[in-house]
Amino acid sequence: MKVPNFTFWFIIIVFVIGGLAIYVYEHFRYSPFALQVDFEVVKEYIYDRHVECYNPNFRTKFRTRNVQFNSRMTPYQFAVNVAPVLSELNDGTTRIEIPIRRVDKILPLKFKYIDNEVFVYETNCEIPEGSKIISINGEPIDTILERYAKLYPNLSEFEAKYAFVEKLLTYYLKIIDANSIQIVYKSPQSSVQKTTYLKGIEKFQEKRNIIDLIKLDESLVVKINSFKISSKEDMQYVAQKMEEIAGESSDSSITIFDLRYASDGDETIPLAIISMLISQPEKLYQELYVRYRDHLVKKDQIPIQPDENQLPGKVYFLVDKTCLYTPHKVLLSFFAKSGEKNNNVTIISSDNEYNFPNVFYVDEIVKILPNTKAHLIIPTGKVLANDIPDIQINEDLKLTCEELINLDSYRIYSEKIAKIIENIGR
Repeated sequence: MKVPNFTFWFIIIVFVIGGLAIYVYEHFRYSPFALQVDFEVVKEYIYDRHVECYNPNFRTKFRTRNVQFNSRMTPYQFAVNVAPVLSELNDGTTRIEIPIRRVDKILPLKFKYIDNEVFVYETNCEIPEGSKIISINGEPIDTILERYAKLYPNLSEFEAKYAFVEKLLTYYLKIIDANSIQIVYKSPQSSVQKTTYLKGIEKFQEKRNIIDLIKLDESLVVKINSFKISSKEDMQYVAQKMEEIAGESSDSSITIFDLRYASDGDETIPLAIISMLISQPEKLYQELYVRYRDHLVKKDQIPIQPDENQLPGKVYFLVDKTCLYTPHKVLLSFFAKSGEKNNNVTIISSDNEYNFPNVFYVDEIVKILPNTKAHLIIPTGKVLANDIPDIQINEDLKLTCEELINLDSYRIYSEKIAKIIENIGR
């Protein structure tokens, strides 16, 4: 009898075990004990590093909080379960994020939360931009938002839903551990519901610029689409656009920065704008505090240097309640601080629900949890804005879904912006 080749069977076994290992890794649910360990690490790290835990009484109270884990959970389920405890920090920042890996498949869609509904903002599939999402896998989109907005436990209800839709809904396959999903939607200008099935893709092909410039007769509209700078090319692009903006400016010009619906990122663009609006070095924050043991201490700040490219004319910032991210707060709080030094700057909100906080948190740090490998994000800096921006309200400037998503529609809308703002400036 012929003996099977040992090497052949060894290779087969290795492949089978490898496949099982990958499956277990991808679909693993963590035990209650592992989850409890991660939760204790969360509490200890916040206890040791969070800027507000300088207060011993608050620290002790927070440290005694507990969550019971009675079943296996995914990292996302873990994050949702600990959210009520994290929300007690009330800092707008602390959260648990699940890292996205290169191998994770994403939906061929990006979304925005507009007027309490979910719309397709960019697409790499047959669903057109501007489509309204009705349900995913038979579950109403509102139910999904109610569940997963808890991943942002320190934001308001609207802000948490907005952030989830923009940041995480593209990764919904990873959240529910699926390879494909069913989406029911309505196309723009249609009342007919359509159903499609989508598989994940490896990479989303970006279509939008970080910044769009719309040049009008007497003004320049600068539409900030994103604050995210992720490459050297992005930096070069932003620098080029800032030079163009400065080149269009004069003593009699009007420059309008539209910050609404801009995606989260870092402070690169806010600092570039600020540097074009100051004539001498200035601190970024009115007051910045950090924790030193059981005290808050004021932190020294390296002044921002003025840019050689300046904006001497009138400057307007358009905001609404979607301007909730740290880059928005950094930029707007500076002009509350500067007061009369920047009296050529005006902030206008297109809705009366926008409220600028006089306290916000910066300098986020990350702790990787030992079992779930989830990331705990906490702030180590606290900004006090003793003077909040003087914000005018003009609801005639409200932005529609079509104007946000379609650049041609936005160009037409920008003429309306310019006319309204020109009348304000008279």
